[in-house]
Amino acid sequence: MPNYDNLGEVFKNLRTNRHISLKQISNERVSAAQISRFERGESDISLEKFLIALSNRHIEVSEFMDAVNNYQRTEQIRFMSALIPLEYERNIAGFQKMQAEEAWEFSEHPDIYRHHLNVILLQSFICKCDATVPFPEEYIDEVTDYLFTTEEWNMYELILIGNLYLFIDIPLLHRMGQEILKRKDYYWEIGSHKNLVTITLLNIWETCLHRDALTVALFYMEKIEPLLNDETDLYKRTIYLFLSGLLHYKQGEKQSGIEEMKNAIQIFEWVGSENLANKIAYMQKMKSLCLKLVTMYLNSDGGFIYEEK
Repeated sequence: MPNYDNLGEVFKNLRTNRHISLKQISNERVSAAQISRFERGESDISLEKFLIALSNRHIEVSEFMDAVNNYQRTEQIRFMSALIPLEYERNIAGFQKMQAEEAWEFSEHPDIYRHHLNVILLQSFICKCDATVPFPEEYIDEVTDYLFTTEEWNMYELILIGNLYLFIDIPLLHRMGQEILKRKDYYWEIGSHKNLVTITLLNIWETCLHRDALTVALFYMEKIEPLLNDETDLYKRTIYLFLSGLLHYKQGEKQSGIEEMKNAIQIFEWVGSENLANKIAYMQKMKSLCLKLVTMYLNSDGGFIYEEK
C-alpha cells in the first residue's frame, strides 16, 4: 500500500533531484513558504495548489504517484501486465485461472466491482482464443451499465471497450466511440491515454468496415485523421492508410483502395525486416496489436482473404 504520510517528502525528493528551487515552482497562487512547510510535513496544501506546483515543475500526476508507490506496480497494472504473455501464447488455461481468481476476489469483496469487470474482460480474451466459446450477452449489458453510469472514462474503461468491441453491436459501439471523442481533449492532456484512445477508435472504425456499416465508418475516418498529427507515429498512421483503402474499396473505388492497402501492408513488411526486427522488439508487440489488420491480403481477383492466426 502506498504511504500517503510522506507526500511532502516525495515532492521534495523529486524537486531536488531535478535541481529545482522552491522559488522556481512558486508563484502568486502558491508560495515558496507553503511548499516548504508541505515538504517538511508541517502542513498540507490544497489540491489546487499541489497541482499548480506539479505543473510548475512539469511533473505529471502519474509520475508523482509512481514515486509515492515507490515505483511498484499497482494491483490492476500487475493484472493487465499478466494478460500480455497469455495473449501471445493464446493460453486459455491461463486466462481461466486468472478469471477464477478474479471471481473469487469479487465474491470476497463484492464492493470492488473492478474484479467482476476483470472477469468479463478475461472472458473476451478466452473467446478471442476460441471462437466456439460464447460471450454472454449479459456481460455486454453489465459493461454498458457500468460505462454510462461512470462519469469519467479513464484508462481502464478504454481498455474495456478496446477489448470488447468485437462483441458489441454497431449502434452501441458507435455510441461509445462518440463518448470517447467528446472526451478526447481531456485524454490528450494525459500522455498515457493518447495512444489508447487512438487505438480504440481505430478498432471501432475497423469493426464498422468489417460489418459494412460504411456511413459510421466514414464518420470515424474523418474524426481520426486530425488525431494523427505526429509524423513519427508510424504504426497508427499506417493502420489509418490501410483502413482508408478498405473503406474506399468497399465504396467502389477499388483500384485506389487496393493501392492504399498494398502500400500499408508493404510498410509493415519493411518494418518487419529481419535486421530491423533484431534491433527493435517493438515489432512483435505491434504485430499483436494489429493482428487482424495486417493478416488481410488481396487475392488475385481483387477480393480479400481474411486470416486470423
